[in-house]
Amino acid sequence: MEDQLSEIIKDIYKENCVLIIGPDICDFGDKSFFEVMCDDCLNNNQYKDIFDYAPQYVFLNEELLQLKTGIKEITVLKMMQEFYQKQTVFDDPLLKISQIPFHLIISLMPDDRLKRIFTEQKLDFNYGYYPTNEVFKKIPEKPSKQTPLIYNLLGDFEERDVVITFADLFSFLSNIMKHDLPDVIQESLKKASSFIFLGVHFERWHAQLLLKLIISKGLNYTISKNGNNDDVSLFVGRRLELELLGNDPLDFLNNIYQSCKTKGLLKSIPARARVFISYSHKDMAVVKAMVVILKTHNIEVIMDESHMAGGQKINDFISKIENVDFVIPIISQFSLFSRWVIKEINTCLEEGKKLLPYCLDETISNKDINETALNVARSSIREINQKIQQNEMGNIDDLVIERKMWSDYNLEFPTVLKELKGMKYRQIDEANLPDSVQLMIQDIDSTK
Repeated sequence: MEDQLSEIIKDIYKENCVLIIGPDICDFGDKSFFEVMCDDCLNNNQYKDIFDYAPQYVFLNEELLQLKTGIKEITVLKMMQEFYQKQTVFDDPLLKISQIPFHLIISLMPDDRLKRIFTEQKLDFNYGYYPTNEVFKKIPEKPSKQTPLIYNLLGDFEERDVVITFADLFSFLSNIMKHDLPDVIQESLKKASSFIFLGVHFERWHAQLLLKLIISKGLNYTISKNGNNDDVSLFVGRRLELELLGNDPLDFLNNIYQSCKTKGLLKSIPARARVFISYSHKDMAVVKAMVVILKTHNIEVIMDESHMAGGQKINDFISKIENVDFVIPIISQFSLFSRWVIKEINTCLEEGKKLLPYCLDETISNKDINETALNVARSSIREINQKIQQNEMGNIDDLVIERKMWSDYNLEFPTVLKELKGMKYRQIDEANLPDSVQLMIQDIDSTK
């Protein structure tokens, strides 16, 4: 395995490796991506009257549909596009793919997620897709590591031109038999000595035909796939002269990614944004999970992972937020009654920093929240006064500073609350955290 991986990395560097990706690059359990998509559409109230999972309409082995009489294909395309858009599980592997210096990426997915990831990372690329019933558009330039080509082989949702029915497939095959792939792609395919298949159900009869169009005799092939019948995969792999390397696309991709990283081959990507997260340490678990997702999307995150010492000056905090694009307050039953979180937010308001608040619960909407905050401050000050009295002969500097902070909290809380309520803020759904953080990333991109 290590020897093959080493050869693949060399081929990637020399622009002799072509990547072909399918929707089963991620693990969807016992079912394929297509089956999961069909289940989702069947259970969607918006589409329950137009989608029928009956055998005469859904062909799982071919991953194609037969539309009922009167159902417009554009409606089904919209349904499928919405499902693709919800699949944030693709983000991490496609982000890795964007950083690996592939020069040609052929996608069997008709969505635009990979294009968007390249755009978000400010990476150069060209794009094309093969239409089902017309001459393809010419590719502007030869694919390269610097400007790779993303090519959707089975259509494009945005163009409303996707292979989803048998009629579409026959039209596509008829078209591709008459009009070869673009010249620059054919040249890259002829030159290639490694082909990596990730998440491709290549035992489908039409997939085999497509692969015959892509690859030619006498080359060395590698393949990584998931969710297929092992016996069928082995049989087809031998017939197409493909060498099977493992059965988990993500593990295989991670191995390539780490090898490229070790060799310094990954593309240098500037951070999309730099943010400071203000939060209560009692919300640490969910905040850390959010940070992992943000970093996956190339958001640089600054946060304090330990409690601030009592004598720490606010100037230290100001220096931390000086060069950030946004401060993200995580609002909760804990952070709203934290003297330090309120101090951070108030300081950000005074410094004119951009705030993007997000709520973990409904505490900010409680009618008696001002009274609760006042009681929290008074109770904390009473406890501190008692400690000061008990330590008259000891060092009470930190206690005095802490008491001052609670006194400031009492004064600053009404202003901070009013400002937060006047801002556009979203609720974070902890049960569906990836989607919530995706909305946060969209807010960061659109507000910057």
